[in-house]
Amino acid sequence: MKKKLIGDILVYFIAPIVLCSLIKGQNKIYSIIIITMIGIGYSIIVRYSQYRVNISAIIFLSIYTIIQSPKISLNDNYYIYVYDIYCLILTSIFLIITNLLDKNIFKLFYIDALKILNYTNNQILNTIKRNNLYREFYKVTSILNIHILTIILVKTHAAISLGKVGYLTSYNMEVFISAIFILAEIIIGISIIKKIKPILDGRNLKNMKFIKSDTRVINFEKYRNLNK
Repeated sequence: MKKKLIGDILVYFIAPIVLCSLIKGQNKIYSIIIITMIGIGYSIIVRYSQYRVNISAIIFLSIYTIIQSPKISLNDNYYIYVYDIYCLILTSIFLIITNLLDKNIFKLFYIDALKILNYTNNQILNTIKRNNLYREFYKVTSILNIHILTIILVKTHAAISLGKVGYLTSYNMEVFISAIFILAEIIIGISIIKKIKPILDGRNLKNMKFIKSDTRVINFEKYRNLNK
């Protein structure tokens, strides 16, 4: 089951980011075509061979591909830099809206990941409640949003104040800020993994104590005993 999860991560997340980072300029169109073909092909194979669809991963791949597509026609690195600022702003707004709608993006990724490991919705939701993961999901989302907003401020200052000539002088500051926030995000990620390690190790969920999500459950065994 872990192979399925690793396959999804490689195809839907790592492959598009790596290809778009390596291929620049007008040649980026080839990376977009390759990413699209791999994503569609892999999704079809998984759909009919494993009878599953990873919705959140497909959404990420689609949005990322759409965001990268306009860069094909941007030949000036400065305009690509400014375009990235707008993309970061939209990403921040998206994270805020999903939190307000109780559709935390990390919770959705977590649910889809455990579905790949063949766990049911009730089992997944019970692990979230049992380990108090709601707070962890919103914590990492908040840190990520602060991370993005900080980078937006640095990039905007560089683009407006320094212009085409000196906008790249803030690059080292961006790397330093990103390193600090990524470290914090990794620490939270590790704490989440520790909490769900029994699941990732493939231990039997029957041995885990689950929190009941609904107390209005009819105990047929109880009534059967009363009738004896």
